[in-house]
Amino acid sequence: MSASAYAFGTSGYRSNTEAGFNESVVRQITHAIADYLIEQMHQNGLAKPVLIGGDTREKSQQFIPHIAQWLVEKGLDVYQTQGEVPTPVLAYAAAFFEQYEQPHMACAGAILMTASHNPWDYGGYNFLTPDGAVAPASMSAEFERLQQSPLNLTLNRKKLGLQEPASIRTFDPYSPYAAHLKENLDLDYETIRESGVAILYDPMYATGRRFFPRLLQEEGLAIDVLNDTDQRPAHYEGMPNPGQTALAELSSQVQAMGRQTELVLGLANDGDADRFGVMDEAGRYLSPNDVLLLTLYHLVNHRRQKGAVVRSQATSHALDALAARYRLPVIQTPVGYKYIAETFIEHQQAGKTPVLLGGESSGGLSIQGHIPEKDGLLANLLMVEMVAQAEKPLGKLLEKIKSEIGAHYRFEELSIKTEAGPTILSDFAQYRQGNETAPTPLRVDLAKTQKAAKTLENHYGTTDGVKLYLEGGHWLLVRASGTEPLVRFYLEATGPSEEAAQDILAEHRQTIVDLLATKYAVRPEAIAVKH
Repeated sequence: MSASAYAFGTSGYRSNTEAGFNESVVRQITHAIADYLIEQMHQNGLAKPVLIGGDTREKSQQFIPHIAQWLVEKGLDVYQTQGEVPTPVLAYAAAFFEQYEQPHMACAGAILMTASHNPWDYGGYNFLTPDGAVAPASMSAEFERLQQSPLNLTLNRKKLGLQEPASIRTFDPYSPYAAHLKENLDLDYETIRESGVAILYDPMYATGRRFFPRLLQEEGLAIDVLNDTDQRPAHYEGMPNPGQTALAELSSQVQAMGRQTELVLGLANDGDADRFGVMDEAGRYLSPNDVLLLTLYHLVNHRRQKGAVVRSQATSHALDALAARYRLPVIQTPVGYKYIAETFIEHQQAGKTPVLLGGESSGGLSIQGHIPEKDGLLANLLMVEMVAQAEKPLGKLLEKIKSEIGAHYRFEELSIKTEAGPTILSDFAQYRQGNETAPTPLRVDLAKTQKAAKTLENHYGTTDGVKLYLEGGHWLLVRASGTEPLVRFYLEATGPSEEAAQDILAEHRQTIVDLLATKYAVRPEAIAVKH
């Protein structure tokens, strides 16, 4: 029996320490997943292969062959991707494996080795379900339980009708995924070609470099690619997270191209290409919240689609305002795309209103007809298609959308490194309980706050931090990391003008900063601000 389990967070297990990510750790997690899958196969009387792939990280590529061999020793057939693979591409393969191999041959899921947008020295271990989604909380809990109480199962292949010994095969995950984008999602490559839109792309030395350019080039589209190598230069110390600071080079090149043509945009992906980074014609970084607004506008106005809008509770309510204009329902989930994926799947299986768009402020989205996992490749392609079909640059389109909403929204995230996370969370939870001893003079809409918390708890089994709805349509979410001494405050203010919204946001920010300094000894310079 193992002394402890390596816990899965919102997107699997991650660590940057030798003690937290080594052969022993990876073996323990693999054997637990094997126990889970074999037990399911014995109960259902049906054996299925396991897929495996990962990003360009050394730790990912180092352990993939070992995992494949351990699974084979457990009697499981393994299909390993030929080279590194973006998360959304492997997720698609897991959901539609019959398109890759024998007809009607489903898989048991996919082991995905990636630490996503985290620093390069992180290792990450994830599992994708046969629906193409990150393992839900209930499945992750089983993986953890089986680490602590292993069953040490081996698949009874003969009893399940398999005569050949277990084996490792390889497969190319690209072509069926690319065909799906073109044929099932109807990406309008012809209009993109005719528009002459200029596309610049930064894969950040990571997994998207062999996939995103190919999706365009095979359709006869030109694309300029930066950092088109997986050999990072010695001076590069950043992490593959496509935020504003990391994309300075891309911004400069977009600005230069923008002096020649207005139809230009900059695009990027993170380490495993499930997140996106977008820049408009002036080289201005567009926040994920802005990209979600653009995507919803595009789906409704250009693609003529309808459905439910699903967002995490850390995502801008400007999306709600736009959805209201289109008379579309909005569903709020806890933070973590696995909850959005659960909603995609639930609505499909229960015959509910299809999910048109699911997204979160950290840079992930998917759409109706696609896998329930976030896809940064698709997000980028939708931005290109939008510019081409509208014959307008992203900046002007975004201005139009915001003017249609009417109210102005200002959103930002504060990150604080502190050991006081549990205490801070407990203190702010007093607001939700209507406790008058809560720590700051925020004007909380108690009825709305309690109703939203109850909805999350009843449907998803968690409130995921403390979200407070404030009078005037503003809100605050406090979340403490479960893996590191970190607390995040998400703030959003709305007002009749950009200046008014900014002033209200500044007021709330200062309240938080003052509280952190006086009650928890957090210095203002220790607070990182992200818009």
